[in-house]
Amino acid sequence: MNLVDSKVLVVGLGASGWAAARALIEIGADVRVTEASESEQMDERAAWLRSKGATVELGGHDLDHLDADLAVVSPGIPPTADVMEALEHSTTPVISEVELAYQLASCDFLAVTGTNGKTTTTSLLASMLAHSGIPSVAAGNIGLPLIDAIREVPDGGAIAVEVSSFQLAGIDTFRPKVAVLLNIAEDHMDWHGSIDAYSDAKARIVENQLADDHFVVNGHDERALAIAQRAPSKVIVMSIDSAPLDGIGVEDGRVMWMSEPLFGSEEILLPGRAGLEDTLAAAAAALAYGIDPDAVLAAVRGFIPLRHRLEQVAVVDRVRYIDDSKATNPHATLAAVSGLTDVVLIAGGRSKGIDLSPLAHTVPPVIAVVAIGEAAEEVATVYGDLVPVDRASSMEDAVRAARARSVPGGSVLLAPACASLDMYRSYSERGDHFARIARDLKEGGV
Repeated sequence: MNLVDSKVLVVGLGASGWAAARALIEIGADVRVTEASESEQMDERAAWLRSKGATVELGGHDLDHLDADLAVVSPGIPPTADVMEALEHSTTPVISEVELAYQLASCDFLAVTGTNGKTTTTSLLASMLAHSGIPSVAAGNIGLPLIDAIREVPDGGAIAVEVSSFQLAGIDTFRPKVAVLLNIAEDHMDWHGSIDAYSDAKARIVENQLADDHFVVNGHDERALAIAQRAPSKVIVMSIDSAPLDGIGVEDGRVMWMSEPLFGSEEILLPGRAGLEDTLAAAAAALAYGIDPDAVLAAVRGFIPLRHRLEQVAVVDRVRYIDDSKATNPHATLAAVSGLTDVVLIAGGRSKGIDLSPLAHTVPPVIAVVAIGEAAEEVATVYGDLVPVDRASSMEDAVRAARARSVPGGSVLLAPACASLDMYRSYSERGDHFARIARDLKEGGV
């Protein structure tokens, strides 16, 4: 579609919608923005957009005036929202900001999705691209809106893009040269309604790929492998327990790529099985794209683990305090405890409609649990007959209770298996609070 002079409706004025509206104005589209909330930030954005000729409504959506040549919808708006249901019954085509960026871009896309590990894998992949000298950036669900990223990366460059199930639900022509599917576990059931619908959204990452594109898939994930069976692209299987002949894996302490040694597994700085999977996935994507193995190894050696992802924040009385606040579903918590011993787990928050019963499989190494947040009773029910469970009404109380249950040589792990929004504005704020309290323990403050 030629967007110049087209009537485009932007739904949502968060980071993605704000970026999309600015880009559309820049190319000459007739832009109208509708946003349900009101705030000082929204007022400032609306004022700027109006000064450029856009129409902006704040504080609600006028459902009787959604007609447009195209609607660009922010990923934070659930499909059950009134505005989405109204659009579904209209004649207006609906796409995501990711799709809009793809249509406007002149660079390549290497896309990463999955329930867990997306941000780490995307960041490491972007580092590999940078070490190879290719103009690149990490963008998408990782923080930088993709529509902004395409302005930074010229023709001949590449973007490592993290895409969520919400963003993939709104694609049309989006075609990554390399797609990565890390895993599929129950998450966002309050949004998708079922694991099958969630899996179908993830599968869209390969929907438009061609025979000369590549699809990196986790060989230990049945749902991911089922998607690989119908992928139109070249499938590269990843395994942390073996070395696939036409894929990437580990054998005798060596990372193997297409049956050839790549580098020693001791070079990988990311902890645990999850860190190994993320590294293999990023390496496979980079190598499939044509990046030199030396650039891949340089990125692996220099990569600094991201915050709130198995980040050790303190050691007190020979007990490690580990922040994995990014673990917002049971699958992530299971990955977090793998490789640890004598874990006191702090878990709970907003469960997002997810079944928390798989957390029972964290025992062992979990030896005790401190339950927090809205899901505290659900967490307590899962662990009630397995290990001691304490309930805490604040993070301060949770850390004190965890310290009392901890043993020398073990860990206190914040891996909540739930979202943070019942107690905090974000998982990062939750992790920061945990880290401050743990450091105060070290200094004798608690």
